[in-house]
Amino acid sequence: MALIGLHPCLYLSISAWAIGYFTIGLTSNGVVMALSLFGVMAGSMLWNVITVSWRQRRIPAELLGRVNSIYRFFGWGSMPLGALAGGIVVSLLEDGMGRETALRAPFLLAAACCGALLIYAIFRLRLPEAR
Repeated sequence: MALIGLHPCLYLSISAWAIGYFTIGLTSNGVVMALSLFGVMAGSMLWNVITVSWRQRRIPAELLGRVNSIYRFFGWGSMPLGALAGGIVVSLLEDGMGRETALRAPFLLAAACCGALLIYAIFRLRLPEAR
């Protein structure tokens, strides 16, 4: 992170998500899928290191537990909703597109959302650099 900076690392992590989900949505090769999932998880790890350390530097100690609990509530609490949404997408598309294509759709949708998040982050994300 020190080599390229805070913002480029955040952009790199979001890009890893977008590329990984896009690749998973297009491939049937297990090795390619595993490598793509590795990229997604590496991007997540990078994101977590940056955002957690940033919060620990910026949030007063007496509020840090509350802020982290809210962050985890939304982070972990949204995962079942995402799984439900993916299942709904598959069930809506399965009859018209076939099962295999429908199963790929949530990953391609996730890639598109991560691409939109990357564009938003580039133009709107303003975290101060580490001291």
